[in-house]
Amino acid sequence: MEKNEKTNRRFSLKMVEAGLNPKKEIFTIIFADILLLAVAIYAYFSTGMLIASLSIVLIAIVGDYYLIGKADRLNKEKNEKMESEFVHVFSYFKVFVNNGRPVYNALEDCVRYSSKDMADLLEDLLLSVDKDKTVKPYLAFSEHFKSLEIRQVMISIFKMSNEGPSSQYAMQFGSVFASLSDEKRKAEINKYSGSLDSMNFLPLADSALTIGLIIVAIVVIMGRLTYGI
Repeated sequence: MEKNEKTNRRFSLKMVEAGLNPKKEIFTIIFADILLLAVAIYAYFSTGMLIASLSIVLIAIVGDYYLIGKADRLNKEKNEKMESEFVHVFSYFKVFVNNGRPVYNALEDCVRYSSKDMADLLEDLLLSVDKDKTVKPYLAFSEHFKSLEIRQVMISIFKMSNEGPSSQYAMQFGSVFASLSDEKRKAEINKYSGSLDSMNFLPLADSALTIGLIIVAIVVIMGRLTYGI
């Protein structure tokens, strides 16, 4: 029972993080399942053929899989977008510190080049740094991203704030940030290639769905002719 409650909380939390209403999404899934189940039962009793009902049940299962995974897909897309923006924004940070700006001021300057979500994170970081001079604010900032390299970048920035932009930690920052930038650039190229492959697959999927619906319709018609319903 406790395990189920934890699973439900995690599921709801994922939806909230994705900007979804958990109650609305769960209601949609339940309503769709009940509707398709009713259609499946009707199809069975109107045709007497099990395959028609099973086809509708299969559609319901695929629909549930898609709806349940919606939050994960949105969160993944959001994280990828934020990590890409991190690389974009901290490219300015790199320029600022290379031109002699102190780390704190360089972070302040980055706010103007950020989206609202990123700007909020940076402003929270700056407020936390004002109160806590340890590495904790930088680690807390990195926890908003899944990339471990972003965590390493923020640790390097913290060390730069103590030792200065001309220290060895500046070189460490440059190395880790360059690796992160290359990784994100390759990921965007792969994502673009994947989107092209998906576009090529869509016509095939559409054709398969059309054929499936035609088969179900034929089965229903045959059932009516056979059983005289």
